[in-house]
Amino acid sequence: MNAIRKMNELPLTAAACSSKKVGHDTEFIFPPPTDCVPDRGFPKRFLLAAILVMAAVFVWTCWNFVHAPQTPSAKPLLAMLGLLAVCLMASAAAVGAVFSSRQASSESARLEEVNARLAKERDLLRTIIDNLPDYIYAKDKHGRFVLNNPAHAKNLGAASPKEMNGKSDFDFFPRELAEQFFADEQKIVATGESVINQEQYKCRPDDKSGKKRWSVTSKVIWRDQGGDILGTVGITRDIHEFKMAQEALRKSEEQLQAMLDNIPDRIYFKDTQSRFLKLSRALAKRLGLENPDLAIGKTDFDFFPPERAKEFYEDEQRIIRSGKALINKTEKQILPNGEIACWTSTTKVPLRDREGKVSGVVGINRDITEQKRAEEAFRQGEEKLRQFAAQLEHSNRELQDFAYVASHDLQEPLRKIVVFGDRLKEKCGETLGAEPRDYLERMQKAASRMQTLINDLLTFSRVTTKAHPFAPVDLAEVAREVMDDLEGRIEQVKGRVQVGELPVIDAEELQMRQLLQNLIGNALKFRRPEEPPVVKVAARKFSDDSGRELCELTVGDNGIGFDEKYLDRIFDVFQRLHARGEYEGTGMGLAIVRKIALYHGGDITAKSKPGRGAAFIVTLPTVHHKKKVHNE
Repeated sequence: MNAIRKMNELPLTAAACSSKKVGHDTEFIFPPPTDCVPDRGFPKRFLLAAILVMAAVFVWTCWNFVHAPQTPSAKPLLAMLGLLAVCLMASAAAVGAVFSSRQASSESARLEEVNARLAKERDLLRTIIDNLPDYIYAKDKHGRFVLNNPAHAKNLGAASPKEMNGKSDFDFFPRELAEQFFADEQKIVATGESVINQEQYKCRPDDKSGKKRWSVTSKVIWRDQGGDILGTVGITRDIHEFKMAQEALRKSEEQLQAMLDNIPDRIYFKDTQSRFLKLSRALAKRLGLENPDLAIGKTDFDFFPPERAKEFYEDEQRIIRSGKALINKTEKQILPNGEIACWTSTTKVPLRDREGKVSGVVGINRDITEQKRAEEAFRQGEEKLRQFAAQLEHSNRELQDFAYVASHDLQEPLRKIVVFGDRLKEKCGETLGAEPRDYLERMQKAASRMQTLINDLLTFSRVTTKAHPFAPVDLAEVAREVMDDLEGRIEQVKGRVQVGELPVIDAEELQMRQLLQNLIGNALKFRRPEEPPVVKVAARKFSDDSGRELCELTVGDNGIGFDEKYLDRIFDVFQRLHARGEYEGTGMGLAIVRKIALYHGGDITAKSKPGRGAAFIVTLPTVHHKKKVHNE
């Protein structure tokens, strides 16, 4: 408390009003009056000399009046001279009293003005200390607090700065930390050397979570006007957020450097004069440097031929002026023999500061030689593929034409075999023996199978050669017509066909009829002997990932089923899973269905297990552009 009193009750001496620096480097914020120390010694000395002269005259007059022989006329003159000296001494004393009174009044006014100025400075200093967010404090030589601002009191968990007076760091911090603070302060007191910007990582006394924070502290010696040490003055600032930002920046720089050191692309940063600021190790290697730092401050003119460096410089200056990036500029480097050494792709973007002003360029250069070679190989392969596809299409067309022509031309001799076989049986059947009759029947059955096979081949080839333009087709109406055609077979096997709601789609009506007839016919044919066949026809609409609307048509049954390992095989031409004696047919039905589905831009698959029936799923677009029709 005495220290505070010493700080607040500064002695008011003539030195306090002097314009010279006495004991401290800091001048008054409010300067004192320029006439605060006038020279009042001369009037005092003049009055004192006058009184002494008058006293001497009075003594001399009195001595002559008593002891010296005098004429009668001299005594009145001496009496008047003595009386005049007494009057002059009284006047001088009165003038001195008045002058001293005025001098005292002036000195009092001067002291009041100085005190007012000191009070203003003290109030200003207190306002600054009380409102700064930094922790400000003063301690005596024993480490006890004598001054604290509110921020410091709050940080240490005290209710007010006054509550901390007389206490020490041992009342607020762990002993080990308090001893460190005390040792620092005693060293300052002993040596007079200040502690400036000492960083500390410690817990706040009022923080029970145990989290540490960064702060920076400065402590200086505190002396009075006589130079005697009173204690220490300190200021502590919380720099935790700054240190965290600094650490984040350090990690960010390390990550950037790690990327620059390991990424194969050539990355660089340049200033507005196209001088390198930072670059990747890959670029440094490309420039023939062992260390990327060796390129800092240099330009492309130090590494490339003048014409290439000029091109790079002009690109970068154009970016800096316009603020527009250069994206994926493809360049090739030519060897002296004319061969392409490599291909590169360059991207350069403006580097901006916080105000958005362009401060440089960031560039990335990537070697795309392998990509270019792959693109060229792909282009050549694509060209070969187009040629192969054209050849394949031509071959398929010829094959389809051949199949159609061959099947059509085979009809006439086959028809004659059937006709003459029937005539032979009709005219000579009774005269033929058992063996010739058996031969004749085998010939007729073979001719019948041949005719069926030829018809199936014709149907298969006509999917593309005799198709009509697509038009809206009501699948429900088509299904009813197919059921009418198969009515006899349904009754024969005592089966049942259930048709759900079927949509209208763009398709070739005859082919849709062929598709449903083949699928429903197969379901009736491949039935289990012990159970009547039940066939279910259903459909649903949905959209694929591209938004195209599709129709999923499902024909399911309760027949013999099949093993799904044969799924790809059952849709091939002439493929059968059973012997001809078990189930009739040529092995063309599902191949025709698949060709119809593919021709309509769809596909077909199946799900089945042996003995548990099968479900054939046909996916078709509901709407599409009219397909080009190939007619002979």
